[in-house]
Amino acid sequence: MKIDDFGHPGQLVDPETGLVSRRIFTDPGIHRLELTRIFARSWLFVGHDSELPKPGDYLRRVMGDDPVILARGQDGKPRVFLNACPHRGALLCRADAGNAMGYVCPYHGWSFDNTGQLTAMADAPEAYKGRVDLHTFNLLQARVGVHAGLIFATFDPQAPSLDEYLGDARWYIDMLFARTPGGAQALGAPVRWVAQKNWKYGAVNFAADGPHALKTHGPITRKIAAGMPLEVLRTVALEGPAVRAGNGHGCIFVDLPPGMPPWVGFHPDMVGLYQKTLTPGQLKLKANMFNKVMTIFPNLSWVHFPISFASDQPPVNFFNVRVWQPTGPDRTEIWNWFFADREAPDEYKQASLAAGIRTFTAAGTFDQDDAEAWAAIDAGSRGTVGRERMSSFQMILASHDERIADFPGPGEAYRSTYSEMSEFGLLLRWRELMAG
Repeated sequence: MKIDDFGHPGQLVDPETGLVSRRIFTDPGIHRLELTRIFARSWLFVGHDSELPKPGDYLRRVMGDDPVILARGQDGKPRVFLNACPHRGALLCRADAGNAMGYVCPYHGWSFDNTGQLTAMADAPEAYKGRVDLHTFNLLQARVGVHAGLIFATFDPQAPSLDEYLGDARWYIDMLFARTPGGAQALGAPVRWVAQKNWKYGAVNFAADGPHALKTHGPITRKIAAGMPLEVLRTVALEGPAVRAGNGHGCIFVDLPPGMPPWVGFHPDMVGLYQKTLTPGQLKLKANMFNKVMTIFPNLSWVHFPISFASDQPPVNFFNVRVWQPTGPDRTEIWNWFFADREAPDEYKQASLAAGIRTFTAAGTFDQDDAEAWAAIDAGSRGTVGRERMSSFQMILASHDERIADFPGPGEAYRSTYSEMSEFGLLLRWRELMAG
C-alpha cells in the first residue's frame, strides 16, 4: 500500500494552498499506513523518568498499535521491550505497573529478566540440539533516548538520534521539564479514556490552534482568567507567537493579559530556581507566560496554564501532558498525565493537580468542550460527500511573511497564534513521512 493509492500527497496536504483532504482523518487505509510510516519510524513518548523510581519498576505502555513494556533494569537503565513473548507472541506483561525481576510467559512459561534476556524455557536448551540460536529469543528491544526526563523509544534502527529528532524543540521542552535542578515529576499514573476522533485532531490542536480557545472555551476561559474581558483575551491570543520547531514539532505562547504581574501561577519559591537554571531567553518567555501549548510530532502534547476557581484564591499553574494513541481512524485513546516541579511544595503540587483534573481530563471543562468539537468534525467529515471535501488551513497564506526576527527561542516564530503555521507544520511533516 502506498500513499499514492489515496491520491497524490500534494492533494492530501497541499503546502501551496493550505488545503487538507479530510480523508487523512477518516480513511481506514490511511490509518493503517500511518502505523507503518509514522508510528513505526518516529521517536514516541513512552513515559517519564520519575515514573520508574526503583530498579525493577515496569509500566505497560503502547507505541502506535504495539504493546510495550517500559522497565528499569537492575542496572538502573530504562529499556523498552515489545510486550510479546518471542516464542509464540503471547502478551508477557498484563499489569499496568509494578516491580519485578523479570517476566514469565503465561503460555509456555518462558522467562526473561528485566533487561530482556531469556533466562528459562519450557524445555531444556539441549532439546534444540544446537540448531537454534537461543539469543534470538531475547525480548525485542527498542532504541531508547531520554531528554529532560522524557523517555522516548523507536523500533526503527535507521531513525536519527533522539537529539536530532527533537532538534529545536529541546529548548522549549527544557522550559517546562528541566526548569529546576530536580526537573519535573509525574503526579501519578496517567488517566486514560477514549474519544471519538482521529488522533491528528488533538495533535494539530495542541500544535496549536489559537482561534478555538475563545470560541470553544470562551465562558470558562473568561472565568478562570479573573473575569478578564474576552476582547482582551482575544488580543493577547492574537498577538502571541506560534513557533515551528522543525520535524513537525510546534507550539504557541500567550502572554499575560495587561495588568497581571509576572510569574502568575508559579510558586514563588520556584522562581529563584528557574533563574538559576534557564537561559535568559527562556526566562523572558516564562516570566510573562500565560499559556503554553505544544505538540512533539507525532502524538505527544502538553498545555501549561494558570487556573483560579475563586476570586479570593491566587491562580495556580497546572501542567497537563498527553499522548494521542491511534486506536483507529475514528478513535483515539488519550493518555493523560499531570506534572509539577520536583522541588515544589506538596500543597502546591496538590493544588496544581486538582486544577488540572477539573479542566483537562475526560470530565474536565476544557476536554469536554474539545471532545464535542472533535466528535462533530468526525461526524461532518465521515460521509460519502464529506470525506471528499477539504479542510482549510489557509491562514498560512497570510502568515508566511509574519516572521519574528528577534524571537528569543529557536525555530521559526510567527506573529500570531491565529496564523495556523505551527498546526500546518505538523501536517507537512505527516505528508513528508507518508510519502516515504
